[in-house]
Amino acid sequence: MSPTELAQVLEHARARTEALLEPLDDEQLTRQVSPLQSPLVWDLAHIGYFEELWLLRNSAGREPLSAESDELYDSFVHGRAERGALPILQPAAARAYVREVREAVLELLPELARDDFLVGMVAQHELQHGETMAQTLALAGWLPERPPDVSAAGDVLVEGGPFTLGSEDPWAYDNERPARVVELPAFRIDRGLVTNAEYAEFDGASRGPDDAPVQHVSFDEAEAYARWAGKRLPTEPEWEKAVKTAGSELEHAQGAVWQWTSTFFDGYPGFRAHPYPEYSEAFFGDEYRVLRGGSWVTDPLVARPTFRNWDLPQRRQIFSGIRLAADA
Repeated sequence: MSPTELAQVLEHARARTEALLEPLDDEQLTRQVSPLQSPLVWDLAHIGYFEELWLLRNSAGREPLSAESDELYDSFVHGRAERGALPILQPAAARAYVREVREAVLELLPELARDDFLVGMVAQHELQHGETMAQTLALAGWLPERPPDVSAAGDVLVEGGPFTLGSEDPWAYDNERPARVVELPAFRIDRGLVTNAEYAEFDGASRGPDDAPVQHVSFDEAEAYARWAGKRLPTEPEWEKAVKTAGSELEHAQGAVWQWTSTFFDGYPGFRAHPYPEYSEAFFGDEYRVLRGGSWVTDPLVARPTFRNWDLPQRRQIFSGIRLAADA
């Protein structure tokens, strides 16, 4: 991409961040509403720190703007539950910091554009943290919007055979690579997402409007519902094949709620960590399950058909829901 196009992507991500936080006062920004989530002002400063680390320090060779930033804003140094007690920047200072970083980055874009993957990674990182902040807002009751209604019924037969799993997109993350041909047997997948009304038949408690997709469902709950309904969760390759080959027949394949799959999060054969192992590799194994599709607060730049999200099976603060599958 050209420097002008990269600047537009960065500013798009920043506009979403600012729109999300603009209605909030300083008390809301600094409050830790849940041990599962950081204070919003930590997320804001972390966005600036990540941009500074990768574009100003690692790529352009500049010195850190603050000697304490690695201690305060590296997400692997302190867990979310601890961050509210740290001496983090207050809202005005955090906003000034992210502006200072962005101004320096924009000046350097002609140079940075030579490796536009890093710029794209920084923009996607900010958009992903925007969704993390939206989770905090939802837990606090400060996010009134809701996903679109579900109207589709029935299921789709996805024929057996080969398809290409993964991506070679220049901005795809390491866990989406390398793309490879996978052979799958035929299976069926529901056209629509599970609604609040349908889920209430299983657990008896309404979670919202009847026709809206159920959300904030853990993997354990989703798997239990699938068993109760006489179906199962799709595997990750099944989900991706369905979207790539029959996506027009699936309602809200993307942009409503994340959809749990039965697959553990791990690297594809030939995986290579890039540019740092902490993004993906640190979470590989049999603890985390993969989600696909993107939610109603996921930016389209992130919600591509090959994008892989993951979380612990008991977590439900994410905007996660259910699409069922079955053997053919």
